[in-house]
Amino acid sequence: VSLQTEAEARMARTPPKITTAAGQTLLLFNPEESPQADFSMGASRREAGRRANEVLHPVALRRMFYLQTTEVTNAQFRQYQADHKSGQIEGNSLNRDDQPAVQVSWQQAASFCNWLSRKDGLPPFYRESQGIITGYNPSATGYRLPSEAEWAWAARTRGEELLKFPWGDSFPPQDSAENYADNTSAYVTGRILSGYKDGHVVSAPVGSYGANHRGLFDMGGNVAEWVHDVYGIPSANGTIETDPLGAQTGDNYVIRGASWSHSRIAELRLSYRDYGQRGRDDVGFRVARYAE
Repeated sequence: VSLQTEAEARMARTPPKITTAAGQTLLLFNPEESPQADFSMGASRREAGRRANEVLHPVALRRMFYLQTTEVTNAQFRQYQADHKSGQIEGNSLNRDDQPAVQVSWQQAASFCNWLSRKDGLPPFYRESQGIITGYNPSATGYRLPSEAEWAWAARTRGEELLKFPWGDSFPPQDSAENYADNTSAYVTGRILSGYKDGHVVSAPVGSYGANHRGLFDMGGNVAEWVHDVYGIPSANGTIETDPLGAQTGDNYVIRGASWSHSRIAELRLSYRDYGQRGRDDVGFRVARYAE
């Protein structure tokens, strides 16, 4: 007879990988097993490109969660909304099945998560009334957008390191590190990362570039991504927040990561934060859920 600890028993009954009804792959993460279950979000004022909304503040992650390995594709999103069109730019399609779904508002992304929860028999995470998201249930294990803290942890923490860019700390990146505004994108974006080549004018099929150290694709490029949290500027009071999810509702929501239209050092850093509520041609999303 071999006895397991409570933690070992929890992990044994929690699969390391799951597949959704829409065909998405999600990986399990247990932050408490990492050297940086407690880490700092934001950036130092001395960091080149740092913006005023990147206030340094401590967070702690304790709950295990699943995170999709890629951004939600057009084909996956069209299982929920059959007539969805991501559009095109200057003759370059954003609408192919394997490209990330864009022109999706935060509300639509959250509603997709509830639809997917119902397909998989999980309790919906978001409270919804007449098609409008009105809040969330933090104890629900249904699909949701990743919290900003989860996204930052998955993208930035690598052992004891806190990455500045997806590829490390040096700038500029080597060719094909991620999908950004490269030499071929000038007529679309108007600004480029001079001398850089990534092979795509606009968004690429998801997973076209190498996975990061956690097996996740496109965390710092291709399209920027909606996360769960209502947008705000963090407090610098030094109080640590555990598994933060933010306000129940708000006017704008956080967007993390760079996209195919970005080229500046400020935008390519993993601490870069944007916000909005409406769909854009360079913003998509990936899904997450709590393991328990």
